[in-house]
Amino acid sequence: MIHLTRGAPAPESYATDDFADCFAKAMKEDGERACAYNGAPGYAPLVELLAERNHVEPAQVFLGNGSLELFGFIAQTELQPGDKVLVEGPSYDRTNLLLKRRGSIPIEIPLESDGVDLNALEDAMKTDSPKIFYCIPDFQNPTGTTMSVAKRKAVAGLAEKYNVLIIEDSPYRSLRYFGEDLPELASFANPDRVIRASSFSKTMAPGFRIGYIVGSAEIVKRVKAYAGNTYIAPGSVAQAAAYQFIVGGYFESNLEKLKALYRPRLVRTLELLDERLSFAQYARPEGGFFVGVTLPEGNDMETLIPAAKAAGLNITDGRGFYLNPALGSRFLRIPFCGLNAKELETAFEILTPLVKMG
Repeated sequence: MIHLTRGAPAPESYATDDFADCFAKAMKEDGERACAYNGAPGYAPLVELLAERNHVEPAQVFLGNGSLELFGFIAQTELQPGDKVLVEGPSYDRTNLLLKRRGSIPIEIPLESDGVDLNALEDAMKTDSPKIFYCIPDFQNPTGTTMSVAKRKAVAGLAEKYNVLIIEDSPYRSLRYFGEDLPELASFANPDRVIRASSFSKTMAPGFRIGYIVGSAEIVKRVKAYAGNTYIAPGSVAQAAAYQFIVGGYFESNLEKLKALYRPRLVRTLELLDERLSFAQYARPEGGFFVGVTLPEGNDMETLIPAAKAAGLNITDGRGFYLNPALGSRFLRIPFCGLNAKELETAFEILTPLVKMG
């Protein structure tokens, strides 16, 4: 069975020997502190290091057990039931579920090839008075699209104009395989107007369970108070090892290894799309984990999923990425990083005969 489902790193990407060295060094150099209750906002040396790398004060950084957990904390501290939150359409399905559980009202803003539809975004900000706009500007999950510089500037301006807090989620930003890095959306905005969120799940390993946010000291203070009453403390042993991984020079060299591993997988995915499904619409990302594909009229996840599974291919239901499931009835997310070239080719051999040309 070939799995085009979860956006998980390739198992061979994990630098297990280096991780072992870093855990050992963390225990040898700072074991007592790493093993103790560190409390919020996390292991102090890593907090301070991330503050330095992000050009902010330590009071503006908060570590947690993955960025999704931190978004949940933000939802608890910054939102009330009934508050409206703008999200990209399609967007990360777990975020949408989290917002609904909080009692918030997510509102979908369509994505274009270069990011969010600005007219729809301004209309929603003007008429719905949202508290937050959640976006993934770099190599978006699930589409793979990247927001243009012009749109980043415009989004920052609209957020200021309509008093909306931006959550800029960037777990894939470091994984650029081609082209030049774009400025963060936050670089165009009032610093108090944006919370930047990221994670080491894709650049180190998801088992570390380390996410972090960078935002205003006031918001971080509220998140810290809520977190302290929720889980007491995050996993500081893993955070101490991550600190050693970064300061020891492992992180940057590992990042280059990841790019070398994933770059040809993206290239092969796009080649296979061009060869076999050129009649579909799809992004051409320069990095990240995903390529989003919209299949022609006449295709439907209701029939495609069971047919693919019967032939040996698991695919994710694209309807889950949309607030209006009907909009995702023809949407297919391809998480290419976890599959080698042969597995990708097999996946397309199975998929292609099942897709109608429209």
